[in-house]
Amino acid sequence: MTIMTTMTTAPTVHSPVRVGVLGTSWWADSMYLPALTAHPDVEVVGLCGRTPAKAKALAIQWNVPWWSVDSDEFLDPERLDAVIIATSNDSHEALTLLAIERGLHVLCEKPIATSVAAAQGMADAAAASGTTTLVPFTYRYMPNFQYVKRLIDTGFVGRPFHLNMRYFTGFARDGEYSWRFDTELAGSGVLGDLGSHWLHVARWLLGEVTEIGCISSTFVNRELRPDGSDYDRSEDSAQMTVRFENGAYGTLQVSAVCWEGTDFGQTHHLDLHGTNGTVYSLNDWSTVQEVRGLAAGAAGPTQVMPIPDDIWGEARRDRVHDTYRDVFRVNRAMIGDWVIAVRNGVPISSELAPDLAEGARVQHLLELAAKSAAIDGRMLDAR
Repeated sequence: MTIMTTMTTAPTVHSPVRVGVLGTSWWADSMYLPALTAHPDVEVVGLCGRTPAKAKALAIQWNVPWWSVDSDEFLDPERLDAVIIATSNDSHEALTLLAIERGLHVLCEKPIATSVAAAQGMADAAAASGTTTLVPFTYRYMPNFQYVKRLIDTGFVGRPFHLNMRYFTGFARDGEYSWRFDTELAGSGVLGDLGSHWLHVARWLLGEVTEIGCISSTFVNRELRPDGSDYDRSEDSAQMTVRFENGAYGTLQVSAVCWEGTDFGQTHHLDLHGTNGTVYSLNDWSTVQEVRGLAAGAAGPTQVMPIPDDIWGEARRDRVHDTYRDVFRVNRAMIGDWVIAVRNGVPISSELAPDLAEGARVQHLLELAAKSAAIDGRMLDAR
C-alpha cells in the first residue's frame, strides 16, 4: 500500500520593521507615533530628541523602550532597520547621510534640506545605497486629491489648461518667534513648509514643471530668537506661477497669515479647467471635503461628485481631522507604504514616488521660487 503524504509550505513570517524616530515635537506625537504603533509590521524601538526630559516623557507615553539625546548613538543598525527624521530642516542632511551610511532606510520630513545641493546629495546617496526612502507629502493621500487625480487620469478634464491651488492658514499671524521662519534653520518660510506640498501635488497631478516664478512677502514682524539674537526672517506668504511641460500653467498660493476660522485654522482650494471639463476641490479642515465638477458643454453650476468608497477606504468622512488621522493610521497610506517597501527591500511603489529624489526635485523648484521672488517674480527655467 502506498501512503500519500501532502507537503505543506509554512507561510513566510516577517520580523517587524524596527523603526526609530528622531524628533520629539507635536508632529512626531500626532503623526508618526500613532501610525507606527498601529501598524502590525512595525516595532517602534527608540526615540531621539534634544532634551532628556521630553524624549523620556514621549517614550513613556508611547511605550517605547529606548530613548536618547545622542543622534550618533541612536542611528545604530544593530537596533534599527529604519528611521524617521522629523527634526528641524537644517539637521536633515547630516542625519540622513549618516543613517544611509549605516544601512538604515529613511523617511525624512520635507523640505528635505536647506539647499538644493544638500538635497541632491541626499538623493544620490540613497540611490547609490539602495535605501528605501520617503518624503511625507501628506496631502496627496487625502481623498479629495486622490479623486481629482483619478478624474484627470480617466479623462474627465481632458487636456488641462490651468490649475489654481491655494493653501491658507494662520499659524504665523501672532508674530512669535518660530524656527520655521528663521532662514538659517528652515532655509525658507512658507515656501518650504507649505509650498513644497503644493509643488509636489501639482507635479503629481499635471506633470513636470518647466518654468517657475514667485512673489513673496513677510507681512508679520516676528520676535527675536529666544536668546535675544536677531536673524533673517523668511516669507510668511507667497504665490508661485508655474508652467507645465504639457503646456498648462498654474498658480500655487501659500500663506500662513490668513484667518480662516475653521477647526484646524486652514483651508485647501483647487480649481482645474481643461478641454473636457472643470473640477473644483474644497477641504475646509472642518466638515467639508468635497469635489465638484462639470463636463464641458453641460449647463452649470458645478455638481458635487461623490468621492468613491474605494478612495475613502476605512477613513471617517465627517470631520476632516478624523479623515486625516484615519488615512494614515487605519488605511495605512504613506507610512504603511514605506514600511512594506522597507520590509520587502523595494523602492516606494507609486506614481511620482515621494522619495528623496522627488524631495530633491521639489527643493530645486523651491530654490528657484526664492530666487524669482528676489528679482520681482520673473519666470525662471526649471528644467
